[in-house]
Amino acid sequence: MILWSGGFDPYQCITSACGSLSTILGRPLLLWGAAYYSLSAVLCFSGLAATKRKAVLTIIYGGVAAHALLLFLAWRGTGELCPTCLKFLLVEALQAVYVTAYPPGRLRRVPAALAAAGLVVVAGLLAFNPRVVPAAAMPAVPPAKVIPAVPVEKEEKAGLPKQDFVEKKTSTGLKSLPSSVKNDTNKNPGLAVTTLDNRPVTLELAARPALFVAWWCLHCDEALQEMAKLPEGMRPYLVFTYLQGDDQGEIEAKLKRNGLEGTAVYLASEPPEGVKGVPVLVFVENGHVSHVEGVKAIEEKLIGK
Repeated sequence: MILWSGGFDPYQCITSACGSLSTILGRPLLLWGAAYYSLSAVLCFSGLAATKRKAVLTIIYGGVAAHALLLFLAWRGTGELCPTCLKFLLVEALQAVYVTAYPPGRLRRVPAALAAAGLVVVAGLLAFNPRVVPAAAMPAVPPAKVIPAVPVEKEEKAGLPKQDFVEKKTSTGLKSLPSSVKNDTNKNPGLAVTTLDNRPVTLELAARPALFVAWWCLHCDEALQEMAKLPEGMRPYLVFTYLQGDDQGEIEAKLKRNGLEGTAVYLASEPPEGVKGVPVLVFVENGHVSHVEGVKAIEEKLIGK
């Protein structure tokens, strides 16, 4: 709660490792963690850790297991582990061991009251969750999809400068998408996305690659800064994904922070099949749609460093 009141954004994962797992049921992981810690404190300071030992230990170890599962899912999706989440998990594991060995046996009124008050506040925030826009108020944005060639709409094509992007071989980070989205060399694959006003368009991947980012991803700032170094004719399409509701204002602010104000952007609820996590660059190589993940691999692909 102190972090949040001090300006920390609980809806924004501080690393790219957490990816789309930065929220659960539209609520940030920070709030779920605060609820877990508050409930654990209530159970311990109330003396229930001694009288209802099995139930309390089940809740405490259940929280540790749930957090470990989230870390595993994030690692499986991105190949990275969030160092902050690891530290929290270590604290939770030490707390569980301590309560197992030395269960508080009597009521401690003041800390129990503070913990209960914290739990009520967190429960209220979980229920209210002011940052989430009701689903009915938001246009439906489909996931990105790689499809056979479809002419790009004239208004979109006219708004982009001539493409001068030259493919550069990358020694690391290269991945191919599943065969279900690969295309023959005689095909010109496209990427189905939407505009900010929810119009469907198809981007020609043979003309330029597509950079997928999320406005809440801090590592995506580095990828956007690398994109800003390029002349406009060499920049990839820019697609914002893993949308969370109140997106347009956040997207505009992120573009401004990274020197890309006024850049044409597209939306997709998720990247194409086979892509997990952001930032990621999707492109055509040897007639097939492939992608590289992570800032370093994207930088090498775009700039050739």
